[in-house]
Amino acid sequence: MERWSTDITAAWFVRPNGFDASGTIHGVAHTLRVLIHACELADALRLAAWECEALELAARWHDIGRTHDGADYYHGAKSAGKVVGLGLHLGVDPVVLETALYAVTHHCGSETYAEQGARRTSDPKATLRVFRVLKDADALDRVRLGDLDVMMLRHEVSRTHVERAHQLLHEIR
Repeated sequence: MERWSTDITAAWFVRPNGFDASGTIHGVAHTLRVLIHACELADALRLAAWECEALELAARWHDIGRTHDGADYYHGAKSAGKVVGLGLHLGVDPVVLETALYAVTHHCGSETYAEQGARRTSDPKATLRVFRVLKDADALDRVRLGDLDVMMLRHEVSRTHVERAHQLLHEIR
């Protein structure tokens, strides 16, 4: 885990109405747990270094565009827009950025649509790998809501991390 930075900025979670959502169910603690899950899954799945970088960014950014904590099909796209609005994308390798923003945009929408759209990215297979790991990492943190369905996880290794998800929930609040 040493190579992964866990720095997450609370200011990213300030909503358009000025509400500081960094302490909500989709705030800093959730993001940190998703980041840790993503890094551990990426290591287990042996993702390429640049894919890990894209995944780390996607995990950090995936919920920063939320305007509320309820169901919001479009919060991924709003999060990707906020990344650009805050300038978080500056200096990021273009392929890494494309892959990260694709995963962020689609992590909360139709998986079928995301799979179809990935064909238009620079590296469709890598884009889908990062997208699917982000989906699993985010899903693992559903233990905080009590509704994790392990059969919805995309990777077998993700199903072995449920106990780890409970551990992180206990440790990171």
